[in-house]
Amino acid sequence: MTSGVHVGEKSGFGYIKIPAVLAAVLFLAGATLAWIAGQFDWPISANLILGATITTSVMLLCCSSYFAITSYSTRMPVYQEMETEFRRGMQLFENKEWHEALAIFKHLMGPKMNHKRALYYAARCSEELSDWEGVKLYCGKYLDMKRKDKEVWEMLARAHKRLFEYEEADDALAKASRL
Repeated sequence: MTSGVHVGEKSGFGYIKIPAVLAAVLFLAGATLAWIAGQFDWPISANLILGATITTSVMLLCCSSYFAITSYSTRMPVYQEMETEFRRGMQLFENKEWHEALAIFKHLMGPKMNHKRALYYAARCSEELSDWEGVKLYCGKYLDMKRKDKEVWEMLARAHKRLFEYEEADDALAKASRL
């Protein structure tokens, strides 16, 4: 992968939020001003104020949408590369090449550890390699994103048991049994 973008990052929303809020504020202010102009005998037409307000608000929303779409479309090749790399990791996983698969899944999850599928399979690889601290780490990060996964809670419980952390194992099993 050539970019630092990882699955789960919020990319285009920053382009939408500020102009969208600005458009909403502008619209409310313009509508209020138009109403006041209509109630009192102002030299400027209420229809002109309202028309200019609507036009400006729509222009702001269109610009923010353009920036968001551009941001998403520039990331499409990166996501395709990530998916290709994930499939390669899955082939290694299915061939029981745990170390190689784990390296790919670690790369995919990135520094933020926010690629849910990569976290899951990294935990599975770590379990196969008897790396119980790794299982705990990856399961914990995975469960931060998806709390209601019985299988991952059970995997976490197995890791805790292997590390003689019986109270934590019981807690994880209790959470799994509630699902």
